[in-house]
Parts: sequence; C-alpha cells; structure tokens
Amino acid sequence: MQLCSFRYKYFVNVEDVKGFVSSRTTPYHPRGNGQCERYNGILWKAMKCVLKSRNLDIKRWEMTIPAALDGVYSLLCTATGESPHSRFLKFARRSNHGKSPSEWLCKSGPVLLRKFVRSSKTDDLVQQVELIEANRMYARIQSSDRRESNVSLRVIACCQRR
Repeated sequence: MQLCSFRYKYFVNVEDVKGFVSSRTTPYHPRGNGQCERYNGILWKAMKCVLKSRNLDIKRWEMTIPAALDGVYSLLCTATGESPHSRFLKFARRSNHGKSPSEWLCKSGPVLLRKFVRSSKTDDLVQQVELIEANRMYARIQSSDRRESNVSLRVIACCQRR
C-alpha cells in the first residue's frame, strides 16, 4: 500500500513539473479514451476492406496495415478541401499508388461510391462510378446506367487506376 502511495505522489509531482495531465482508466476501455478507440475502429474497418479486396484471411491483418494507413491519411476533409497531411505539413502527401489525395478529384475517371442501400449484408459496400467534376464540397458523378447526380465528397473515394 505504501509503495502505491509513493508512486502516485511521485507521478503527480512529475505531472505538475512537466505540465501534463493523465487519467486513471482501465486499458482498452472505450469510455476511457473514446477518441483513440474511434480511430482504432476506423483503422480496423480500413484493414477489413483491404483484406476483402485482396482475398486474404483475417489472420493476415498485419499485412494490411500500410495500405489501411495510406487510405486513412489520404482522406480528404470536406471542410478544408485538404488531407490532414497537406493541411498541417503544407505539402501534398504521396500515397502508395502515386497520387496525392486531391489530385484524383481534379480529373474525371473511375471513383468508388458508397452504397447506402443494400439488399443483403453480403452485397458490396461500394460501387464504381465515373467522376465528371468536383469542387471542395460535392462531386458530379455518372453511374453505370448513365444517370448523373451530385454527391458529397464524404461518400466517394479514389479508385486505383491501372
């Protein structure tokens, strides 16, 4: 009991001197650090998408970390029109497939569109459509049946062009 009390007093003193704050929570508990848990959830969803696209077993999730991180770092913020990397570091980040995040929005071509309505849970989450033009908030797309519509940039993603 005395050792725990000594450690506690020591770390409280270090926190005061260094000017940082800590909280005592259980590890890996979502209520303890919600922002971190949300980011972990985003990364896990990205890794599952990469696993599915490469037809890999879920046990090989470690192989997908670079591609998942690349996807998350390349996300374009609709409020600023930039990726987090280019906003804070003041230069465009190059992704693994050689395109900066906003470069693919400048040219027409295939993009992935999120599907909000699916007939079953095994249906694809996205469909490939043609990007016609885009601005900071919206994109004009053309679906496979030649219908054109405007969508938010939040629901489209870069499609690797081969």
